[in-house]
Amino acid sequence: MDGLSSAELSSYLEEVRGWTLAEIDRIIPRGTRHDDELYALMRDYPFREAKGLRPALCFAVCRALGGGHEAMMPTAAVFELYHNAFLIHDDVEDGSLLRRDRPTLHRQHGVPIAVNVGDAMLALCLGPLLDNTRTLGVGKALRLLELVARMARESAEGQAIELGWIRRGTWSLADRDYYRMVHKKTTWYSFLAPMLAGAIVAGATPQQQTRIRLLASLMGTAFQIQDDVLNLVAAERAYGKEIAGDLWEGKHTLMIVALMRSADEADRAAAAAVLRKRRPVDDGDTGPDVKTEEEVTRLRDHLFKYGCVDYARRRAQQRADRAARLFSVLRGALAPSVHRDFLAGLMQYLVTRNH
Repeated sequence: MDGLSSAELSSYLEEVRGWTLAEIDRIIPRGTRHDDELYALMRDYPFREAKGLRPALCFAVCRALGGGHEAMMPTAAVFELYHNAFLIHDDVEDGSLLRRDRPTLHRQHGVPIAVNVGDAMLALCLGPLLDNTRTLGVGKALRLLELVARMARESAEGQAIELGWIRRGTWSLADRDYYRMVHKKTTWYSFLAPMLAGAIVAGATPQQQTRIRLLASLMGTAFQIQDDVLNLVAAERAYGKEIAGDLWEGKHTLMIVALMRSADEADRAAAAAVLRKRRPVDDGDTGPDVKTEEEVTRLRDHLFKYGCVDYARRRAQQRADRAARLFSVLRGALAPSVHRDFLAGLMQYLVTRNH
């Protein structure tokens, strides 16, 4: 299937990201007495180096289906704002150290300020969505509002599922449990909602929206599995996040699910014991309930020993291949364009990217 090359994909993402950042800069207020303690900090995460995948998906689907650039712009920016607000909150909940190769917002400014910045970003998203009533009409604007409301709820439910597993020390899970959590926590706000928003703005048919929904579901799962793998194998400079951070934070990845199923009894018990421990808050934080570097390294080695990393890679590739086959059906209704080619090239990029 024809599609953009890796370099062309990066160029497309970069161009859309430029448009999106300009729109975000317009949306976030300037020149108020709250700039230093709020609005300047709201620009921090969005303006750090990133892919800008969600607005690119909005534009690619919308433009490939014949929709307009300006009509998509405010909603695309909203998805990027939501994404960065979620990242701020996730970093606090997970105790993450790095985000996009720089210290997380709560490490720089404290938890209360970081949480408030994330909350304010979510509140700011309402304005552009309401403005759609003037530019897109009430019907499309309401469908977009309903979509974003559903996305926010699904994402929170997905986060609640994983936080519940961590709180209860639940590690013996089936693959389907992981897929359900990822579908809610990641797929809805990273793929389903942005792609469906593009379809809504473009006036896609119900049949097209159904296919896009399934396509987005497959893409989202492939993307998250690859993200989990990269957390173990990526070059730190390219990755921009803490290597093995998922193990320090006790994340429920597909690889951990596979390990708890395939390891021998002793290794499984040792892995569960390490995963239940918390990460240290600083170099002096030690004790029987705190993970150590040696324990995390041993856990990482076991994921390779038992073939869990290769297993995850195969599952991601299977979903990317299914997505490519589905897109080959959908593309027949799309006029040739760089937007269609971006979507086509994205299928393999999901599982071959290195950051």
